[in-house]
Amino acid sequence: MTWRRRIRARSLHIWTLLVLAALARLYRIGSPLIGVHSWRQADTAAMARNYFESGYHLFFPQVDWGGAGPGFVESEFPIVPFLVALLYRILGMHEWIGRAVAALCSLIAGYALFHLVRKTSGERIALWTAAFYLFLPLSLFYSRAFMPDSAMMAASILAVVWFFEWTQTGKPGYWVGSAIAFALACLLKLPCLYLGLPILYMAWNRFGPAFWRLGALWAYALVVIAPVGAWYLHAHQILLHGGLTFGIWEYGSDKWGNWDLVASGRFWNAVLLRSVAERWLTWPGFAVALVGILAVPRTAAERIFDFWLVAILVFFIVVAKGNYVHEYYQWALLPVASFYLAKAFVYGFRSGPNVRAMSFAGILLAMLGLSIWRYSSYIAKENPSSSSQCALATKVRELTERGARVVVVDRGDPTMMYLCDRKGWHASPQEVDERFLSSRAREGAKYVIGVVDRTDDASVAMAHMLADRYRGVLNQEGLIIYALVEPPRGLTRSTLRRDGARE
Repeated sequence: MTWRRRIRARSLHIWTLLVLAALARLYRIGSPLIGVHSWRQADTAAMARNYFESGYHLFFPQVDWGGAGPGFVESEFPIVPFLVALLYRILGMHEWIGRAVAALCSLIAGYALFHLVRKTSGERIALWTAAFYLFLPLSLFYSRAFMPDSAMMAASILAVVWFFEWTQTGKPGYWVGSAIAFALACLLKLPCLYLGLPILYMAWNRFGPAFWRLGALWAYALVVIAPVGAWYLHAHQILLHGGLTFGIWEYGSDKWGNWDLVASGRFWNAVLLRSVAERWLTWPGFAVALVGILAVPRTAAERIFDFWLVAILVFFIVVAKGNYVHEYYQWALLPVASFYLAKAFVYGFRSGPNVRAMSFAGILLAMLGLSIWRYSSYIAKENPSSSSQCALATKVRELTERGARVVVVDRGDPTMMYLCDRKGWHASPQEVDERFLSSRAREGAKYVIGVVDRTDDASVAMAHMLADRYRGVLNQEGLIIYALVEPPRGLTRSTLRRDGARE
């Protein structure tokens, strides 16, 4: 076989893999934004819809839960919902567009990872790495979710790949591409600063201990840090001037300073065992990945992944609460884990059919079965016919006027508000009383909506209070809509005036 035929055959392998990955992501791509982590998807989709409907002001993202205000929010750089909103102008407003953008980013990430591993480890290991990255169950699920994380992963991998290429070739285009990709990754998710560790290793490996003297590296850091710092400073001003926040800088909350949690066994059990081992890699895959880390030799170039792994562990510690609560945070580990899996499987199959190879084949089949089961269980939760949220959203759109502000009893989950295509206020059953609703009505709320949880005493008590005091628009099978624009039953207009409500 000539060298040209070999190149074509190798290209065919990776493109076949990418086509299969694309087809897998097209399955139920039009599903509504319900199910696993629908809240994150709903916020992203709401920002896209608000750009589309309210104007393309990139630097002022809007969510639906801003009450009577515009809903401007302190957030990561909203380039993904902005791009989706631009596509809405061409294709119409459809949620599958947001899913398709995420899927495309995952394919770019898979190919970029293949390219890096082919340079460091050869064609065979690169194909295995790309296959694991693209087809492990949660990667397949979240890479077609309406979220910015898929774009963040693509930018992260491209930053590492292009920096590696720059250290090997010295071409300035790779330097520029890596710096922009690194900055974009941090704009999408600030903790992506952890990528600095594998990048520093590549610089040291190429230029030696004096790498820190290179002006190109200082310029690289400036190109990364300047736009990131500028955006997050601007985003914080949104909060300070009466906006909302996703809690980016709340020390001791979602992302920073949870040292007591890190020191607990429940944290490492939740992150490494229940999430990484059980859900992301499957238990057999987790065991094989440990073999790849501990037992399979690596070259100096492949040590990139060791430093990348250390950086991810630092990320787990720094962003402890986020990793503890949100399983998709561990997506950051997948490029590295996929490489270790590939190294172990290629090592296991290297010597042909024997006991070791048969064992690895059995493990691979077990991983496949568990992956299908996990993915199917996640996809099943996106079935609108079994969703009370979808049922209530349909009723709200039918029975209330478009543009009406609502109080949504959702415990802070924006999914319902997005599905209803309404704006307003979050509420929990415990805080919904006459005083609270009178206050919201003064601010412009016209309805309170929600799904009654019959197993929750506070939810049941709230439903009784609403039925006794307000005019019901809908009260059927746990789905409730009550009007707030009229005085509650049993209250006089003079009572409302004492509360300061409008007549």
